[in-house]
Amino acid sequence: MKAAAWFVFFLLVFQGCATAPPRRADTPVVPLSKANLEAVLEEHEGLEVIWQDAQEVRDFYRGGVQKKGQAEEKFREKSFPEAMKLYHQSNEFFLVVLDYIKHDSCEYVLFEGTKILFLPNLLLADNYLKAGRILSERGRESSARRKWKRALSYIDHSLSRERTEWGLEIEKELHSLLGTR
Repeated sequence: MKAAAWFVFFLLVFQGCATAPPRRADTPVVPLSKANLEAVLEEHEGLEVIWQDAQEVRDFYRGGVQKKGQAEEKFREKSFPEAMKLYHQSNEFFLVVLDYIKHDSCEYVLFEGTKILFLPNLLLADNYLKAGRILSERGRESSARRKWKRALSYIDHSLSRERTEWGLEIEKELHSLLGTR
């Protein structure tokens, strides 16, 4: 019995050790002019993907991007309840994507010769950042901090694979809001 318990313990310890590769300071940073929210939104304009019709990972990604675009519009208009709902819907789409493809890529090959900005972790982090801003503005600081902490885990994962100026800006803002680093 003790041997089985030790075996399970070691499995859990070693499983926890399998983390994303550390960020490499020598990898070039993808400039904001190449990877930015407007570019991502532009790539996924067109026929709206609804949850019931999404069948492939690319459908869920496109649906998440489209919901994020709608949320951004409501956020700019200060229609915060609608923005929160749309950020949540966007996150639901992206979480399905991350069940299948865990990493971000600025040159993800969608079809032969067609590359897209594939940044589900970064987009999730941005959604949580903005949802936290809304909650903070409404005086719900502890809820806002929970959103920002969640955003930080996604931005860390994004930056471990694809270093973008956009991601580094979000990371900096999150650390400032959380009072870390």
